[in-house]
Amino acid sequence: MIKVSVVVPNHGRDIKEIEEVCNSIPEVELLEVDLGLERSAQRNIGIASSDADYILVLDSDQRITKPLVYECISIMERQPGVTSLYIPEIIRGDDWFTKLRNFERQFYTATPIDCVRFVRKKYCGFFNEELSGPEDAEWDLRIPPVKLQTKNVLYHDDQIRFLDYIKKKAYYTRSMAKFHENNPDAKVLKFWYRVFGVFMENGKWKQLIKHPIMSIKLYMLIFIRAIIYLRK
Repeated sequence: MIKVSVVVPNHGRDIKEIEEVCNSIPEVELLEVDLGLERSAQRNIGIASSDADYILVLDSDQRITKPLVYECISIMERQPGVTSLYIPEIIRGDDWFTKLRNFERQFYTATPIDCVRFVRKKYCGFFNEELSGPEDAEWDLRIPPVKLQTKNVLYHDDQIRFLDYIKKKAYYTRSMAKFHENNPDAKVLKFWYRVFGVFMENGKWKQLIKHPIMSIKLYMLIFIRAIIYLRK
C-alpha cells in the first residue's frame, strides 16, 4: 500500500484539523514533532522517522484537505518521473495585512521563491539546520526536477500582526549570509527577479494593474524587508 508521512514541526499549537484529515485517509500517517527545536531540526526528525513513499511537509498553522492529499498521490503515481509538487497556498484572514500577504503569496507559487511540499521520499533530503528562514529555499534547490503544481490548495492561518512579522523577518535575515554563501547563484537572491521579475512573468503583471492600491502596499512591504536585509 502507498504510504504518506505528513511531517509537522510544532511548538504547542493545536493541529486538530490536520489530524482529522490524516486520520481519514488510510494511506497517511501524521508525524508531529514538538521538541522545542528550530523548525528545520524538527522536520529532519520527522523525515528520518518516516518509512513512507512520500513526504508532505507542513507547518503547524497550515491546513490541508482530503482532495489535496489524494491529488498529490494521484499525480506522483501516474507520473513516476515527477520528484515533488508545489502546492498553492491561501493565507486566510480578514485584516488588511493578512490580505496583503495573501496577495503577495499568489505571485510566488511554483517559482524559485516557493518551496515544494509533497516529495517522493527518495529525493527528500534533510533541511539545513544552520539556517532559520531560508532553509525552505535551500531544501527546494536540492530536490531535482521534475516539479509540478497541484490544483488543490493548502490554507495558512498564522494571523501574524505587522510588527511581529517584521521581527520574524529580521530573525530570518540572520541566516541569509549563510544561504548566499551556500547558494551564490540562487535566483531567489537576484535583486531584479525578487523585486520585479517574479511579479511580471507569465502575465502576472496584470494583477498589479488590476489591484493598484494593493500593489502599492506590496512594494512598500518589499521596501521595508529590503531595509531589514541591508541592515543585517
